[in-house]
Amino acid sequence: MTSLFRRYQQPILIAVTLAIIITFILYWNGPMGGKFGGGIGGGGEKFGSIYGQTLYVTDIQRDFNKLRVAYGLGLSPLVQSLSGNSESQEGQLDFVINMHVLDHEAEALQIAPSDQEVQDEEARVPAFQTDGKFDPKKLSDLVSGSLLPSLGFTDSVIDELVREQVKLKKVSALVGATVALSPAELANRFAESNEKMSVAVIQLSTSDLEKVIPVSDGDAQKAYDTRKEQYRSEEQRKVAIAAFELTPDQKGLTGKDRTDALQKLGTAAWTFAQAVVDKSANFADQAKTAGAKLSETGLFTTSNPDPTLANIETATADAYKLSSDYPSSDVLQGENGYYVIHLDGVVPSAQLTFQQAKPQIIADIKSQRAAQIMQTEAIGVKGHIAEELQAGKSIEQAAKDAGVSAEVIPPFSLMEVSKLDIPDAQPIVENAVSLSAGQFSDFVPTSTGGMYVYMQSRTPPDITTTAVGQEMMQPQFLRQKQEGAFLEWLRLARQSARLEMAHS
Repeated sequence: MTSLFRRYQQPILIAVTLAIIITFILYWNGPMGGKFGGGIGGGGEKFGSIYGQTLYVTDIQRDFNKLRVAYGLGLSPLVQSLSGNSESQEGQLDFVINMHVLDHEAEALQIAPSDQEVQDEEARVPAFQTDGKFDPKKLSDLVSGSLLPSLGFTDSVIDELVREQVKLKKVSALVGATVALSPAELANRFAESNEKMSVAVIQLSTSDLEKVIPVSDGDAQKAYDTRKEQYRSEEQRKVAIAAFELTPDQKGLTGKDRTDALQKLGTAAWTFAQAVVDKSANFADQAKTAGAKLSETGLFTTSNPDPTLANIETATADAYKLSSDYPSSDVLQGENGYYVIHLDGVVPSAQLTFQQAKPQIIADIKSQRAAQIMQTEAIGVKGHIAEELQAGKSIEQAAKDAGVSAEVIPPFSLMEVSKLDIPDAQPIVENAVSLSAGQFSDFVPTSTGGMYVYMQSRTPPDITTTAVGQEMMQPQFLRQKQEGAFLEWLRLARQSARLEMAHS
């Protein structure tokens, strides 16, 4: 560890603080945890090569674990730039490869962060902050805890990752220095981001069509025979729950008193979770020893969770990550405490008979046929509405005359998209941005049928505020362009990395 830790080292409890517990528990039990947990392989198996140097599976696994630590530390620039902020397996592999590319190119550019630069960056790591200031105790607690060793690391991995982030920032700044934002480009970007779009959405539902579409037994049987493996029962599970909860009196606590009470529970839950990591551990006996309240669920599925788990964040999803080798979860968080769940039973998924699957088969066929009919009918609806608009009618009246309805969305700009509280907001905006006034989008399938997006008008920003707005937004637009230039530079550098994957 650099002198930053040594400078602030002090006698502390050998325990992970509540803030660090929460950060990593949420991460481990989120979508990335499951993907990382399985690893790629083991031993000395060759994974591939880059720049002529062999990469082994163990190297890749170590770098995957580095990404886990980077997420937990909150090293956003590093994670976003190298993985595309993607939690997919492709994003994880991109992180590993791009880190090798960054190291190679930084060396060629003679960019090597100093220890002081790394130390200064560590003081800004989000996981080590309290009220916006560096908190040496959080750093100490992380280093003294069991988290890093469990991933095969010492505290030096923090230096490694922070050094990578400093390196990335330096290379990015160098590439970004070649980028400029012309007055015309600034004006165009400001106009695109701030012009008001007045949009109407014509929703088309397949529900009425599905009600009248006939499906014969022969069609259903044929569909079952063709896609038989698709029709299976859901796997059922049951779990035991060890609860470390506030007492009824403590639930009324606020502020520091509540935080202190929760921290004690969090420490107890963490200690218990470590005691039941081994599959041979007696979960019930350990829970009794730890003073936890023990309960159990009935059989449940992902689509029909047990009500007992409702107050425990991610509990249902985490229950489906458990196995006979790893039957106990990490610590899970709830509103009034912490929980550890233990796999108590599994009823495997089974092939459904035709009669069991028949209702779902019929629903699937109706949905597919309704979607096909809707696509055809939608063309006629769009044409009818266009004719009515040319006759001078409003979009609402034109849609009504065509037998559908149009919802007019309050005018918004791209800067205000996050405030849109409407169904299908993302596809609406994605289709609206390319439309000119008076133009329809193509048919957009949705979960309930489909829709058209109609651009009523685009209103440029108020000219009296444009100059001031451009000046305010110029740094943001320039930063976006610089980030884009760095990602393009990284893409081109990667093409020259002589990356080869070993054949399976």
